[in-house]
Amino acid sequence: MRKSTIRIAGLCLIGSACAFATIVSSSAIYACTGPCNAKSTSASLVAVANVSQLTDSEIAYIYVQANQFDVEEAELGIARGTASGVKQHGEMVARDHRGVVVAFQGLLAANNITPVAPPGNSATVEQHQAIIGNLKARTGVDFDREYPTQAIIGHREFISLVSETLLPAAGNPALASHLKEVLPAFRHHLSMTMAAAKALDSDGD
Repeated sequence: MRKSTIRIAGLCLIGSACAFATIVSSSAIYACTGPCNAKSTSASLVAVANVSQLTDSEIAYIYVQANQFDVEEAELGIARGTASGVKQHGEMVARDHRGVVVAFQGLLAANNITPVAPPGNSATVEQHQAIIGNLKARTGVDFDREYPTQAIIGHREFISLVSETLLPAAGNPALASHLKEVLPAFRHHLSMTMAAAKALDSDGD
């Protein structure tokens, strides 16, 4: 099977079975009403379905939707961020996750997997909109600090989701391989986000 290589945020990954190794991270799966914090998000991990019964089609839907949600959040960082680090982070995330969606669609087509929304997905959309609403309510320095904070929470939660829920539930070998291979990239994105947040804190001192 043909292997293809993609460079994402300076990290080179190799994908197999006509798939592309990519990076994914999202806070979109998790609820956030009011100011976002680790407690509010971690308490609602995977409210979309009975995770033990997730199908490959539902896993694919969650994965694609999460990337699309990340792009929306990143676009807010580009549009509303006042610090250059926030805008640059938003540009990186938006670029990477748009590429993820295109690449992952290739994997789905090659393996005849059609994304299907899991039960309760409307609640996931509402939760995402709460996160977006929280970010939109902030401006200036307040936004610049909340944006990376939410991104860090989301990266941590999604790493756990992929490693502990989606990967074990995946039945298709190519899908499972993809999810396994991208975990180092998730962690790389998290470290970059934490570095960006630290730089913002230093600039604010």
